[in-house]
Amino acid sequence: MKRLVSIIALATLTVANAFAQQPSREQLEAMIAQMPQIPGSRKVVTGKLDNGLTYYVRHNALPEHRAEFYLATNVGAIQEEYPSQDGLAHFLEHMCFNGTENFPDKGILNYLRSIGAEFGRNINASTGFEETQYMLNNIPVERESVVDSCLMILRDYSHYVINDPAEIDKERGVIIEERRTRRDAGWRNMERSLPYFFGEGFIADHTLIGRQEHLETFKPEDLVEFYRTWYNPCNQAVVVVGDIDVNRTVEKIKELFGPIPAKENQKPKEIVSIKNHGTPRVGIITDPEGSTPSIDVVWHSPAMPEGINSTISGMALSVIKTIAENVMAERYNDITSKAGSSFLGGGLSFTELIYEDIDAVFLSSTLKEDNILGGFADVYTEFLRMVRYGITQKEFDRTKKDILSYLETQVKKADTRHNPQLVRPILNWFFDNKPVLEPADELKTYEMIFENITADSVNDFLKSLGGSNNLVVIYTGQEKEGIATPTADQILEVMSRVEKSDIQAPKGENVPESFLNPAKLKGSPVVNEQAGIYGSTEWTLANGVKVVVYPTDLQKDQIVFDLSKDGGLSLIEDKDIPSFESTLQEFYHQNAGVAGFPGTIVTKMLSGKNLSVDSYVNDLSHGVSGNSTVKDLETALQLVYLKYAKPRFDKEEWNNSVLMLRSVLPGAESRPDFIFSKEITKTLYGDNPRRETVSKDLLKKASLKVYKNNIRKLYKDAAGATMFIVGDVDTAALKPLVEKYIGSLPAGRKALGWKDRKVRIREGKVENLFRQDMQTPKSSVLQVYSARTPFTFEKEAALDAISYILDMRYTESLREEEGGTYGAQAFTSISRRPVEQIIVNVYFDCRPSMADKLRSLAVNGLEDLAKNGPTDEELQMARLNLQKNIPENRQSNRYWRRAIEYHYTYGDDMDKSKEKAIEAISKELIQSTLTELLSQDNRIEVVMMPAETVESE
Repeated sequence: MKRLVSIIALATLTVANAFAQQPSREQLEAMIAQMPQIPGSRKVVTGKLDNGLTYYVRHNALPEHRAEFYLATNVGAIQEEYPSQDGLAHFLEHMCFNGTENFPDKGILNYLRSIGAEFGRNINASTGFEETQYMLNNIPVERESVVDSCLMILRDYSHYVINDPAEIDKERGVIIEERRTRRDAGWRNMERSLPYFFGEGFIADHTLIGRQEHLETFKPEDLVEFYRTWYNPCNQAVVVVGDIDVNRTVEKIKELFGPIPAKENQKPKEIVSIKNHGTPRVGIITDPEGSTPSIDVVWHSPAMPEGINSTISGMALSVIKTIAENVMAERYNDITSKAGSSFLGGGLSFTELIYEDIDAVFLSSTLKEDNILGGFADVYTEFLRMVRYGITQKEFDRTKKDILSYLETQVKKADTRHNPQLVRPILNWFFDNKPVLEPADELKTYEMIFENITADSVNDFLKSLGGSNNLVVIYTGQEKEGIATPTADQILEVMSRVEKSDIQAPKGENVPESFLNPAKLKGSPVVNEQAGIYGSTEWTLANGVKVVVYPTDLQKDQIVFDLSKDGGLSLIEDKDIPSFESTLQEFYHQNAGVAGFPGTIVTKMLSGKNLSVDSYVNDLSHGVSGNSTVKDLETALQLVYLKYAKPRFDKEEWNNSVLMLRSVLPGAESRPDFIFSKEITKTLYGDNPRRETVSKDLLKKASLKVYKNNIRKLYKDAAGATMFIVGDVDTAALKPLVEKYIGSLPAGRKALGWKDRKVRIREGKVENLFRQDMQTPKSSVLQVYSARTPFTFEKEAALDAISYILDMRYTESLREEEGGTYGAQAFTSISRRPVEQIIVNVYFDCRPSMADKLRSLAVNGLEDLAKNGPTDEELQMARLNLQKNIPENRQSNRYWRRAIEYHYTYGDDMDKSKEKAIEAISKELIQSTLTELLSQDNRIEVVMMPAETVESE
């Protein structure tokens, strides 16, 4: 142990010296080679085939009979030859689904759907600038043959994609529509910022998804050339995590992937660099659809070689950076949580412009339109305050406590981690050389690191930040009349002025240790105990509150809870609804404290604790919900009591929330998607005051007094309240805590109940086709079908199947055959209160010139399913998918909390009823459900078409 501690101390000092001396990459690599390596987890079986392919296999039985399959490819858009291969790394990702050696045409999708998987949710891929991933998520692997088939799919992805020119031509439209869908102001700003980040060079020209004219005309052989050049075993890894036989899976990987030939004369990945520059590069980027003004200050430098990530030095450096980021975030939050803040947000992060080659220090600021430079000056001042004076001992201690507390929780949860939680660390191992550590080993390592780093260690590191060398500044904001867009000279002048100013050291503050004195609470005992559904226990307290407890071992060290009662917004009059607008409430809850404690103090009081507690007011219910670890449950219950019995109404926190929302609204209101959403609400509900979209006019109607009066009525007592607690609980230990804190809520005589405010989707046929100015021409379509009908679980299951089948059909027709949309989705729902109703929504973005045709095809597709029903194959795929979800859902504490709440609301066994209903899905049931939906002739269609545009279609 002493030897390891001394190694950590020496390694940390080595890192600090490396930063100070700025050695060459070769010197750093030689230095790192002498450092002790951190071994990866023995629970991950890893190796490398003779052809260079790496594999990682891990057994995990949560969920049972499920597994994750990944092909990780250490190649991305920056490997493209520009301009001939622009966008082709991403295009290639699509072609992997369009025909491989063993799965021609749509064979991959057809096979995976036949075992219950779903395109998008279980079958997907992603492409970045530096890496590409192909994933098969949550695949049922009861049969070993499925494991073999999934590995065969990954094998085909890796080396045997056909890239048929005819299929390439068919996919061009899909890619162009994906580009159209993604090309909002944020995407355009990203593309325009690249030359400032990277200067002249091939990276600055890369757009990730490609230029439209090139996507329309590139030669298929250029795509094949990219594939053959880069998709080779030395750049790839196979990752399998799940309920599989590890040894058999490893042998199968060797059998399938071993024969793939190693690439001779493999082209090396070019080391990306940016020329050092003493003169700052400043980009002023505006867009008519831009959001809230922001200024990012970036200092770039050559990256530390990835070899450091598997050393104690790398972990120590990561800890130091994390502490600096967290403390800076806390300081900015302290400022913005108070009324009168000159800016909306700030943050410090240590990241990469290119993972393997270029490191970056990012100072971000979100600003107010009427005080852009003033707000930026204050953000920059706080950054320099940290650079000059460092962090305080109390800040260091709080962050250390947070980090170790989180890791302690991960140790307790280690045995109940689900497959997805285990995959990402393995991918980081392959891509970034960060070895997988088991939670207990990670905790021990961090504890030893903290024995050797102090606040002074962080402060020594902070002194290296800032300066004018290799500085990039990017301003982004909305282009419109009335905004004083700053110039490059103005921004640099602000930075120079702040750097010359007399910045004072940070001030300390006292943080209370507890929220309340439990001895002052009277509490009330359990007066009745009885068995509940699923093996739960129901306690009735003397104050009338029912508490339903369901202990599980599904997710260790997790407890979820909800204290709820009927009422909610339904008990609030129309004139008071603006004070409860959802976005305003979201901002307010971010700023609000608890009882007599301001929000900024509450955050510090919760240092080292892993819990979340918040009150809510829904349409028909209100209450307090949250989650916690076992050790923090008492604190969580204290907050439940305070938020219910002593809600906080602070004028400064309320006013600051309103001001912040007013500041971000102009940017939101400029975006076509926001306008489309606003038109949807207006079309569905007319001018119903209970469904008004947030706006400056609405905020004028909002009032803390109104909010306070209504909250006091809703939370005046606990009559009719029921608390549901599910998770890793010991009922004997829990009972006195419940009696103390929940038992201290004021008793009431009569439950409030809920009112039917007659908020309904409009009936009949309604069409709202409107035109909107936009930069990138795009049409957005929403079709809404509704029908009043008695609820049954069979109809609910049928609707889920309808959603699955329509998604498949629309993928084939609207996306693949027509190439007019990136994808269309069907969302279905069924309600029991305030009215029994079924709803089917169909949504897609598309090429404007094809909007009318796709709208018609979408309607015809649904009507055809109603008339002719699904094919036997479609029915089987849908049923298998829904059946696959049942055991997966049952592994979640939140699922059982919902199921128990459902029983107390409606009296039904949701779990068994849903399973039985899925088994009963038939062609006739799907047809009758859709026939009933269409017979009431309620269809609303909202269509946004472009008016004036800058770009061509």
